[in-house]
Amino acid sequence: MLIVLLSWAYIFMIALVLGVGTSKLLSRLIPVPSGQLMGVTGAVTAGLTVLTVYAEYFSIFYKIGALCHIIVLVFCAAAFYAYRSDIKGMLFSLKEKCEKKRWIVYAAIIAVSSFYTSRGKFHTDTGIYHAQAIRLLEEYGCIKGLGNFQLHFAYNSSYLALCALFTLSFILPFALHTMTGFFMVLYTCYAVSGLFKFAEHKSHGGDMARIAILIYSITSLTGLQSPATDYGTMYFVLYILAAWITYVEEKKSDEEDISFYGFLSVLSIFAVSLKLSAAALVILAVLPFVLLVKKKMAKETILFIAIGFLSFLPYLIRNVILSGWLFYPVEAIDLFNVEWKIPADYMWRDAAQIKVWGRAMGGMQEIPDGELAARLNYGISTWLPIWWDANRFYEKILVLLQIVGIVALAADVVVRCFKKKLRGGVAVFYAALFANIIMWFFTAPFIRYGLSFLLVMPLCAVAHAADALFEEKKIGTVLLLIFAAFGFSFWGANYLKDDVKFVKKYVADAYYIVPEPFEQAETDEVDMNGVTVYNSAKEVVNSYYYYPNSCYLDMIKRTELIGSTIEEGFKAKER
Repeated sequence: MLIVLLSWAYIFMIALVLGVGTSKLLSRLIPVPSGQLMGVTGAVTAGLTVLTVYAEYFSIFYKIGALCHIIVLVFCAAAFYAYRSDIKGMLFSLKEKCEKKRWIVYAAIIAVSSFYTSRGKFHTDTGIYHAQAIRLLEEYGCIKGLGNFQLHFAYNSSYLALCALFTLSFILPFALHTMTGFFMVLYTCYAVSGLFKFAEHKSHGGDMARIAILIYSITSLTGLQSPATDYGTMYFVLYILAAWITYVEEKKSDEEDISFYGFLSVLSIFAVSLKLSAAALVILAVLPFVLLVKKKMAKETILFIAIGFLSFLPYLIRNVILSGWLFYPVEAIDLFNVEWKIPADYMWRDAAQIKVWGRAMGGMQEIPDGELAARLNYGISTWLPIWWDANRFYEKILVLLQIVGIVALAADVVVRCFKKKLRGGVAVFYAALFANIIMWFFTAPFIRYGLSFLLVMPLCAVAHAADALFEEKKIGTVLLLIFAAFGFSFWGANYLKDDVKFVKKYVADAYYIVPEPFEQAETDEVDMNGVTVYNSAKEVVNSYYYYPNSCYLDMIKRTELIGSTIEEGFKAKER
């Protein structure tokens, strides 16, 4: 736990300094939120985004190791020197605003999170590919055709590049895996901070979005030790949604609309690089674009688009390097014909299995092509009952709450149309929410893939309906809190039970100083064109300690090196 806490302090300071520094530099070109409006969480989020994009670009040319980290520290030193008064002012203002009881709550969140981050069983996908992908980034950077060696390595996520930047394995005798825990602490403290002012708020959509973050924190506690892309993406998305709707409700003037909406829109574009399941979040960018066009700010419009594109560009480049496809596993966009390109039939099978699995019509085990194609083509009337029956009770409740949310939102819209109080920021917010939920439902509707949207939608919709129907009457707030408590009680109770079991199981483990290391697995050596690669012998666990390592021998056998070294990459064997 001690090392976990120290790593978080280190990440926090670097992200804060870079976030403030980047914002100050960009303010010379585009409208940027003031330090007070952005807050510490916004500044740290901006810094994390900069660090991730930087690590992605760096991985294209070289490994994410000591040199990559030293360059970060050099820029941090320069940014701190140039903007030290702003950084100190932000930290001191944070200290002055917080009462003692708040610090007690924050300390409790940090202590609990560090416990869960330091021990426990890693997420299944961390064993399959997260840990190994991070190790390969540390040792080689982005490898051509790596997805041929194991298809999971083509599931490009910028989050893994950020995690690789802070394993610090180049200087420590072990690799850190504390980034997910840091996300949990950062955004849970943000949520709690806003909820301390619940009674002061006239509208409670932002409060409900913060409660969604707390519910997700209860859900993800037992997985904080894993650098899993789902967790990082969901927290990031939840922050964007909560910050957006909070600003709409609490803003005192329209003066900073472009700066704050623009900031969150750039984050929404970047969020797609964390995981494609957040793709429709880019709808948020429509509002600042319209505002910029209305004000005839052509230069600023071009710059905002350029910044958003540059934050997303390394993801696209890495996609092509890893798989030969612009978006893997999306066959519809076929632009490149490189020798390391993953064959279309391999990709089709991979994409089909994900979709079929998400619809609960089969596990990730091998399914014959004919049967897989048949299941993939089932109509919604066939697969929906299968999917519904496969969900557990508390998951079904969450799905039914979406219907409650739709009804509540419809009531809110009717009342506001009658009163002529419709808000553009709220309309774009719900457009992004519904687009993501629809995309999730018709692609791979596994609950955890769309959890941030499924939590936020009913909570915010009911809050806005209560605001519209009861205005500032206390009855609306009481009914809202009853809905939140009852509607999510089954979900919360299920995961709180798991959280308690986790404590009982792992409290005696000796990880109070150094966190639990990545999983080890029995590994076999395999010769590939005279170069040794590795295959997991028994369990489907890719060892972090041997590289390159694949869980699947059949994928190794159908792959060969492009040249005579790992650095030159992999390609599919001719058939």
